Amino acid sequence: MSKEVKKSIISQEFKIGTLMILGIALLFTGINYLKGFNPFTKQVHLYAIYNKIEGLSVSNPVLVNGFKVGQVSNVTFSPEGDGSLLVEFTIEESKLRVPIDSEAKIYSSDLFGTKAIKIVPGVTKTYAQPGDTLLSSVEIDIQTAVRKELEPLRRKTEDLIKGVDEILINMKAVFEDDATQGLPSAFESLHRTIRTLESTVDNLDGLVVENRVLFKNVMSNIDALAQNLNDNNKQITNIITNFSDLSDSLVTVDIAKSLAKADKAMDEIANVTNRINKGEGTIGKLLVNDSLYNGLVDSNIEIQELLDDLQLNPWKYVRVSLFGRKQSAKMSKGDIKRMEKMIREEMEKQKD
Repeated sequence: MSKEVKKSIISQEFKIGTLMILGIALLFTGINYLKGFNPFTKQVHLYAIYNKIEGLSVSNPVLVNGFKVGQVSNVTFSPEGDGSLLVEFTIEESKLRVPIDSEAKIYSSDLFGTKAIKIVPGVTKTYAQPGDTLLSSVEIDIQTAVRKELEPLRRKTEDLIKGVDEILINMKAVFEDDATQGLPSAFESLHRTIRTLESTVDNLDGLVVENRVLFKNVMSNIDALAQNLNDNNKQITNIITNFSDLSDSLVTVDIAKSLAKADKAMDEIANVTNRINKGEGTIGKLLVNDSLYNGLVDSNIEIQELLDDLQLNPWKYVRVSLFGRKQSAKMSKGDIKRMEKMIREEMEKQKD
């Protein structure tokens, strides 16, 4: 094979290979372009970490105020190993400079639940650099919100259905043959009860009419009592104040001191009682020494006999002569009483 033929074959293979490479490159570029990735603009790669991404996938748009500025380029598990997801997304540098305190929020961009990332710009003047991680959050989608709002209604509907089922079961039990046999007697009993209630109401009405004057007087008395209490409010307040002062006075009394005095008095009484039991003092001697008591009794009897004899025969004891004349031995009652008083005083001295 000549050299020219070989060069021609190599040239054709080279051209075919070149065309294939160019075709693949164009295909790749076209596919990425259709996905929203523009290879001819400078892209800033940023990251956000989520616990769940709610169906977010590669090539989903990144929006700011509804305007597309980039797209999701990759979703992987976080290298922290805690099960969270690391989302990588790109933003065209020429379209937006993202503050470092901005938030990347996943939300539903339409009614069908298509997910997208919404950049909520921050307020700082420091801007995110390629490779930085932004704050992240997940917005409740429409379906979840509707499901959450309908959940109470669903539970109420289930409870209503259960209640209807119970009612139907009870009605079925009521209208069975065995149960319907007792319905006439039940209705008759209910009718009698209603008649009794009507009669009771009529009696109450008659009682109110008959005692209307009495009720009126009772209400008048209650009003008068209330008015009296209102008129004497000051006096009642003074009485309550006096009771309060009295209770305060009782609180301030030295109870311990009073109890100490009472204990001392009880000790003295016990001491006196002990001395009496030992026979000390006049009372003790009288209680313990029987001979002293018997002597006093005998003396009292003798003195009483003496007084009786003195009243009957006073001339035996007193003879008085005035101016040389003999007087009658008879004594007056006053003299006898004075002599009795003297004798009793002498007896008291002997007792002491």
